[in-house]
Formats: sequence, C-alpha cells, structure tokens
Amino acid sequence: MAVELIKDQLKIDQLIGKEKVQSLVEGEISVPQSKPKISELLTVDGSVEVTSTKVLQDKILVSGLVNFKILYNAEEEDQSVHSLDASTDFREEIVMDEVVDNAITDVRVDIEHIEFVPLTDYKVGIKTVLNISSKIISDNKIDIVKDIKGSEDLQILKETIKYNDVIGSNTALTIVKEAFELHEDKPDILDILRIDTKVYEKEAKVVEGKIIVAGVVECFIMYFADDEDNKISYITQELPFTHFVEVPGALNDMDCILKLQSSRINYDIREDLEQRPRIIDIESTVKIEAKVYTQTEKEVTVDTYSTVKKFDIKKQKIFVTENISHSTSEEQIKGVIDVSQDKEAIKNVCNINGRPVISDHKVIEGKAIVEGLLEVDLLYLSQSDGGLRSKKQEIPFRTYIDIEDSTSNLELEVDNLLSNINYKKTNNSEVEVEATIKNVVSINRVKNIDIVTEALETEELIDKSKRPSITIYIVQKSDTIWDIAKRYNTTVEEIVKTNDIVSPDNIMPGEKIIIEKQVNFKF
Repeated sequence: MAVELIKDQLKIDQLIGKEKVQSLVEGEISVPQSKPKISELLTVDGSVEVTSTKVLQDKILVSGLVNFKILYNAEEEDQSVHSLDASTDFREEIVMDEVVDNAITDVRVDIEHIEFVPLTDYKVGIKTVLNISSKIISDNKIDIVKDIKGSEDLQILKETIKYNDVIGSNTALTIVKEAFELHEDKPDILDILRIDTKVYEKEAKVVEGKIIVAGVVECFIMYFADDEDNKISYITQELPFTHFVEVPGALNDMDCILKLQSSRINYDIREDLEQRPRIIDIESTVKIEAKVYTQTEKEVTVDTYSTVKKFDIKKQKIFVTENISHSTSEEQIKGVIDVSQDKEAIKNVCNINGRPVISDHKVIEGKAIVEGLLEVDLLYLSQSDGGLRSKKQEIPFRTYIDIEDSTSNLELEVDNLLSNINYKKTNNSEVEVEATIKNVVSINRVKNIDIVTEALETEELIDKSKRPSITIYIVQKSDTIWDIAKRYNTTVEEIVKTNDIVSPDNIMPGEKIIIEKQVNFKF
C-alpha cells in the first residue's frame, strides 16, 4: 500500500549569518564664521543614523551619519557658551560567509566611544568607535511533512518547533510638533544651546491591518538666557503622539516588536504678545520600525522508517530560531558623581544625560546576566566663576533575569533603554544619580533540524531471517531509543516493553538493551 504524505508549510525567518565589527570614524569639524572661536570644549555627544544597508554578493554595505552636538566655552562677554552641530558620514563593508537573494538585513550601530581634541581655535578633531551588529535573514517558506499515513508498519518521529511566524513588517515616519511658551519663572531666550530628545513607547496595540503606537518625545532644551545671574537656563517638555503603522495581514491582539528613534529636530523661537522671545516651536521626526508576529507551534516529521519494507527518504537541513521567552524589566541604578578631583565646586546642576552601554551578557544557571556601564554626563555651573563645566563618569550595573529554560545553545538579544534619570545635589562637590534602565530581553535557541521532505516505500522487504532471536545491544554515547529501534527494524514501544524502560528519553551509555527479533508473516 502506497504511503500518503500529509504536507504543510513552515514560514520562518531563517538566520543565514551574523557578524559584529568595529568601525573607526575620524573627522574634523570646523566652527563656522558666524560662531566665536573655541576657548574650552565642554561636551561632544553623538548619535548614529543609518541611511542605507545594501546586500551584495558576499557582504553587507552599511552607510550612515554620526551626528555630533558640541558645546564649548568662548571668550565672549555677551554669550560665553555656544553650541555647534555637525555630521560625519561613514561606510562599512561587513563580510558574510553566505548571502542569499532577497535577504533581509538587520543592522544595529551603537557608539562605543568618542574622543575629541581641539586642533585650533576654530577646528575640532574627532574619533568615534562604532559597534556594528548585522544579521542576514531569509524569509523562507519551507514545505514540510507533518504526518505520513498508509502503512501499519510505519514508524514516525516528530519534533515540535516553536517559532515566531512573522505576519509582516513596516517602517513609518511621523512628525511630532508642538509650540509652547516658557513658564513665567523662566528668563527670556537669547540663544538655543542644545536640544536633546528621547522617544518612548507608551502603548502599542495590534488591530486589523495596523499597529496603533502611542508614545512621547521628551525634549531637554538648554538655552542662553537674558538673565545676569543665571545665564544658562533649561526646560523639559514632552510631545505626545499617536501614529498608525500599516501592516497588512495583522489581526487583533497579535504580538509586535517596535523600535523608535527620534531625529531631525527643527525649532524656531517666536515672540509672545509682549514681543519677548519666549515661545518655542519644536518639531521632531520619529522613525518607527514595526514587526507583527504570532508565536506558533508546529509538528514536523524528522525521521521515518518501516519495520517491514525499505524506505527511501529525502531530508532538508533547516535552522529555526525558537523564541524561548521575551521579557521587559526595569533596573534601578544608583551612583555618585564627584567633581572634587577637578578642584571644582557645583553652584547649580544644569543637566544630566545618561547612555547605557552593554559590555557582556550570558546565561548561567537559569539566569540571564546583563553587564554594562551607564555613561553619565553632568553639566553644571561652577561656584568659582559661574561658568559652565562638564563631568563624565561611568556607573557599572549588572542585571539578573530569571529564565525557565536553562539548556545550552541559548542566545540573548538585549536592548537597554534609559527610561529616566534623576539627580540630587548632596554637597558642593557631589551629585547623587538614580536612573531607571529598561531591559528588553529575547532569549532564543537556534535549532539545527533535518526534516523529512519526501518518503517513498519500496517493494523490497527487510530480511530478518539471519538475525538471532535475541540481540543484546550496549548503548553508545548519543544513542536514542529511536536510533536503536530503527537500526534493528523494530519499534520504540517493543524495546521499552521488553526492557521495562521507565524513562525512554534518558538512556545512559553502557546500558544493555535486549532486542527481540520480530517476524512479520504475510498471508
């Protein structure tokens, strides 16, 4: 009797390859003629914008910009602090062992370190170390055999695969803008020194055909003020937004993954009704990368044989990334910034920025361990002359996340986001810092599976006539009951019954297995 293959289709994002490289970006930034010369560099901050990724025959070409914000002191009576925005482009080729047609790229670029030095009064030399992580993913549809019917003597080995069935993905841009007036206790604006933005996801909901994303862009604005006593002033403002990201095929309450990035900040200063410069129009472009998926389990046939007839089978090797867990947690980090070594005293704290940097992550004894540094940048007014000063300091942190599955071959994907950062000046030289870091951790296992794609029963019978009535087999390393049963053309059930095996999935090397010859009579 011919066997019938019951087929299905497996739709997976198959990881083809991944690489991590470092790139050194060097450049010179010149002060424009409209700005005064540099007396002292205070801070240089950077952010990365990936402008394009291109898959070539054996590599990925990544292009982008490193956007710098420079704050410096100038020898100018009217305005002693100035800012400068500049960009340096970068281009990196990442060699991959294997690249397939229509591959999907997943590229992440982070700044590890920035070095800066004044070259002249009007020129700054900058070196930036970038960490570039890249993945090549193939959106595969694989025909699988989920069951085989038609023969009583047929033995089938199945394995359950748990994976994320990606419904669709999309990238959208939304412009978030608002106009607001300074609070009455704030001085008038002479010049905007810097605007820092962070974008946070507040809520996301998948509905039919799209994702509703609600978030907020938090703006920190530092400006040079029309105030003799407090020349440097600052405000924070939140810009809420809601945006729809179209994802065809999405259904209510499916799962989603979002990446939000704020960039391209534009602003304008306007006068109020009293003709005083107190109104700020601000606009930020938010990039939303969205992916909708469902967690799916499917049974696949990984092996088959007959106890009576010989079988011809064809197999295909696939790599499946199983998502073991996806969790979000928050970690409180505390530290102290001390400026006494700089022989300074703090009059007022202007601003504190923080950036979490992951140094290592691993799985040990049922826990995911994430280690890193919170790079803190303090801007403050000095008691000695009222001038603006900066202090950089690193606060180490370690996060433990419980995981249910502690088996080998687990991979961690970790994203650290700074949720908020608060500070308290405790004395003239110390500032206590308390920050909340949001950890988004995905724990995956990459499975290498040989699946059955074709099975054909031949008419050739298996000859058992010359076998002994009883065979004693000594279990070898990596043996399974299935392997032994297939080798001797018997069944797993027969071996378990004959040997009174309590745990068929846990046989040890050196065990003796009795195998009785089974003779099939056909009339």
